[in-house]
Amino acid sequence: MDAQTRKKIHNIIYIIGFLDFLGASIIIPLLIIQVKSLGVSPIVTGAISSVYGTLQLVTSPVVGRWSDVWGRRPVLLTCLALTAISYVVLGISSALPVIILSRIIAGCFKHSQTICRALLADITPSEDQSHVFGVFNAMSSVGFIIGPMVGGHISEMENGFSMVCNIGAVCFVLDLVFCWYWLPSITAIQDPSKTNEGENLSKVFAFIKDIDWNIFWDIFLIRFFLSFSSLVYRSNFSLLIDQNFGASPKVIGYLISFQGVISTASSFFTGKISQYYADTQLELYHGSVVLTLSLLGLTVAPSLTLLLICLIPLCISSAIIRVSSARISMSRCHPSQVGSVSGLSQSIASFSRMVTPLIAGITQEISVYGPGIMGTASSVAGAALAGCVAHKIIKPKLD
Repeated sequence: MDAQTRKKIHNIIYIIGFLDFLGASIIIPLLIIQVKSLGVSPIVTGAISSVYGTLQLVTSPVVGRWSDVWGRRPVLLTCLALTAISYVVLGISSALPVIILSRIIAGCFKHSQTICRALLADITPSEDQSHVFGVFNAMSSVGFIIGPMVGGHISEMENGFSMVCNIGAVCFVLDLVFCWYWLPSITAIQDPSKTNEGENLSKVFAFIKDIDWNIFWDIFLIRFFLSFSSLVYRSNFSLLIDQNFGASPKVIGYLISFQGVISTASSFFTGKISQYYADTQLELYHGSVVLTLSLLGLTVAPSLTLLLICLIPLCISSAIIRVSSARISMSRCHPSQVGSVSGLSQSIASFSRMVTPLIAGITQEISVYGPGIMGTASSVAGAALAGCVAHKIIKPKLD
């Protein structure tokens, strides 16, 4: 494949990634509020979100393996078509079982991002992959920034929720058109088994037994506490803002998009921030302290203005924590274990993402401040452990 053809395919996949995140994020300010309007408790609302996350975690490696066997393009076309259908079903739903059905379909087949990354890995030389993946992530992030704002505005029109869902479906139909007409069948220039994110389920978890837990237990536990803390607050963010401040879907959409802007911008500065720290463990500790203070401020914020201010350090500290925790993990492992350690670290974050909506729903049933209190408590635990590691009170048994 010549460089010009490769660049053309890259650009098509970038567009698919943008439309994918645009279509998915457009309903973020609305879905939980729509479920609540049916008289459903926060626990059931959280359970629905947890079902989606669980299905995503379980089916991602399966769909990835299908793309190895049947080819990336046909599996991507299937996923895009079924995801579009799930959004149409969601848009016409006026009953809880129909909403659950639509989220089950999306949970099983909304894997276009995974397959797009596998496609990029198939056709891109290893020395160019960092740049290509960076552009793909940036384009996807732009979709996430725009989506909640658009969804928030349209939702205030008559039949707004249905309109937003249909627009989301149109985004995936457009992706389907791009894939069908302009994305050719591709023969990988590398071994797909080495580049595909999806592996069969037995291989996904087989590496756990090979990890030396004496070396990694502390950083993995810190990663869990800190990822859980921010996710448990954010999982019911729309409902929290609606209950605490009576914010409209338009305002909620802007707040979510604002977080996307800050998170994206923070990613460009994490490298410079790391240059100020000779000790990455100290950087992680300071990032976790800022995260804790941010969550505490968000929990007790008496106004939307103060909440908006607290969202800024929350997004910045989250970006710092992702980078510093990854650097610590990589610095401790043998080169032959980099893939396994990275995979397990990602699985920890995925597990947090799976369980937090249900836990947030349970705590919110007890108190409207429940998710914030739970997130702050988890962050305190993570920060305390990170402080012990940074100040050598806890010393992992490194080789």
